[in-house]
Amino acid sequence: MKGVIFTFLADMVEEQFGLEAWDSILTETGLNGVYVSTETYPDEEVFRLVEATHKATDIPMNDLIKAFGQYAFGKFQKSHPDFCNPEYTLKEFLLTVDSVIHVEVKKLQPDAQLPSFGYDNESENELTMIYSSPRKLCMLAEGLIAGAAEFYNTQYTLTHDKCMHDGSDHCTLHITMH
Repeated sequence: MKGVIFTFLADMVEEQFGLEAWDSILTETGLNGVYVSTETYPDEEVFRLVEATHKATDIPMNDLIKAFGQYAFGKFQKSHPDFCNPEYTLKEFLLTVDSVIHVEVKKLQPDAQLPSFGYDNESENELTMIYSSPRKLCMLAEGLIAGAAEFYNTQYTLTHDKCMHDGSDHCTLHITMH
């Protein structure tokens, strides 16, 4: 996983729980916490950090991963504002994730291992995103969607009908914009 995810997680923990909490998490995991955003690190390291953050904060794991996704969207938007056209609607933005944003990320970081998204563009106010990744970080995707909805000032509901954690080969994230 790219180091940017690690640095964003460190930032979130430090901002919300303090530097001492992050230091405690690093001690718990035995990791040094030095990450370069463009470097690639073993996935298991971020999973260990998230697990330790869960234990340190008592935030349920899925809620923590979703909150991190929402936080990370804000950080991504600030560091890559060109990916988030403010003239778009939430739906228009979400439709660019796989075909534009992930393509551009691969140009910048060819070794990035990104999830894939398919789409069922059901109606003007509905979209189903079909998420697939060996990492099974669908809750992170839900959080990123929440962050995008906040950025685009859009109320929405999301149902997560199929899930890789329940044995499916993909997750379906059905979004209705209000």
